[in-house]
Amino acid sequence: MPYIVKEGIDLANLKYSVFDNMIEGVQVLDFNWKYYYVNDVLAKHGNSTKEAMLGGIMMEKYPGIEKTTMFKSFEYTMYNRSPTYLISEYEFQDGSKKWFELSIQPVPEGIIILSSDITKLKKVEAELKRKLNERTEMLAQISNQKKQLEEFCQIISHNLRAPLSNLIMLGDMLAENHSIEDKYNYFEMQKPIINSLQNTFEELVDATQIKMDATIKKSLIDLEKSTIKVIERFGKEISSLNATITFDFGEVRTLFYSRKYLNNIITNLLSNSLRYSSTETTPKIHIRSYKNDGWVCFEIKDNGLGIDMKKHKEDLFKLHKTFHNHPKAKGFGLFITKIQIEALGGFIHAKSIVNQGSTFTVKLYKLTYDDNE
Repeated sequence: MPYIVKEGIDLANLKYSVFDNMIEGVQVLDFNWKYYYVNDVLAKHGNSTKEAMLGGIMMEKYPGIEKTTMFKSFEYTMYNRSPTYLISEYEFQDGSKKWFELSIQPVPEGIIILSSDITKLKKVEAELKRKLNERTEMLAQISNQKKQLEEFCQIISHNLRAPLSNLIMLGDMLAENHSIEDKYNYFEMQKPIINSLQNTFEELVDATQIKMDATIKKSLIDLEKSTIKVIERFGKEISSLNATITFDFGEVRTLFYSRKYLNNIITNLLSNSLRYSSTETTPKIHIRSYKNDGWVCFEIKDNGLGIDMKKHKEDLFKLHKTFHNHPKAKGFGLFITKIQIEALGGFIHAKSIVNQGSTFTVKLYKLTYDDNE
């Protein structure tokens, strides 16, 4: 005996009524992208109602959906009759966003789509990822601080041992039975050593404070504005050298960084480029920011005197190491710059050719997933 459908019963709802009480959203689309069946969960997923969706065309209900990765998967199953699965985010017309886990299968009417709203799960996942990144960054900083402490011990040993030995020797000579004139000479010989020790001590204190600062304040910085402010402070020097300074911050316009440290980094690197410019050519300095291998990078390039890297590479960022005969050269700028950069988990390296110029590249910080969006 043939099955008789009672008047007023919707064939689509009758066939797919098994899905009415599922916790997943279920929708059936025909070959014209018309909603053939929708359960209540799916309607809620779509910020709509069953009545508003049934019989309507998907592209009319959700304008722009045809441009999404989600819709491409729908098309693939619709026309190739092969199942697909994906996790995708969708932005609604009101600006709200939801994440869905979708399983798409071919059916005689067109396709059936089972969907789970995993927005909360994604938020938890993002928060866990953020905390994991913070923990990884913290471990990297601890490891870096350990390395810096070892370097710091070497610096103290190297920079304080010799002057202290000289002071002890001069003290012994003063204590010996010499004339007043000799004692006065020995006393005068102590003065520059004491002054040098004091300067070194103050420099090492500054370096120590940076290394021990666990709460470096960061803020969102406009890189172009900050660089221009630094350039303006060198106005007289730039004018006297007739130097040309250009910059390009098109790729990275803003940074989340320590404003104090960034200003010091730009100041020290720009100061070196101007100080060690060549008298044979007009100074040209180019500053830029960019992303490379997952890092936010800052670079300053000049056509100055350059550095013999084969000879000085290992000493480039060490305390009191200078590479040109300049009265203002103290060998402290690059040393403190390196410490500040490394205190925030970054790195600095240089490329240089004698009489052709130098390029200092700073890897400021590693990009996160959100930064890459």
